Amino acid sequence: MAQVSVGHARSFGKWSLRGDVLFGLPIGNPGNSSFDFYLGGYGARRINNILPFYGYDFVSLSGNTVMGGLIELDYEIFKNNHIILSTNSVKIDDYLFEKSDWFSTDGFTGYAIGYGLETFLGPLELKYSFSPEQSKGEFYVNLGFQF
Repeated sequence: MAQVSVGHARSFGKWSLRGDVLFGLPIGNPGNSSFDFYLGGYGARRINNILPFYGYDFVSLSGNTVMGGLIELDYEIFKNNHIILSTNSVKIDDYLFEKSDWFSTDGFTGYAIGYGLETFLGPLELKYSFSPEQSKGEFYVNLGFQF
């Protein structure tokens, strides 16, 4: 399995913008789904090939090839209080790049709106995420730093 993730963040006064892109693909023919990428949920630490993805339940999307990105906009409304808008998009399938129409295949999108508060225990985040492809949204609560 080969995986590349690149991100960048920039601050503009009270505004912050963060972007990440991810590419992952199998090397050889593993014939085993344990090397697949699993996406969905929020708050879980990114571990190997299990990745958070707004708008979907934990590990509800899977495939051995993934290509996606995230854009997040953060505004500090007043000291230690933030409003966060996020969007992510991904194409995930088995052997995606070996298909002739991989660029035109449908992908998955998810959005989130959240409130963040910097506390003595670490950051506290409340987020609501949804996807146009799903009929329901989800609320997430996250307290503390991820290590």
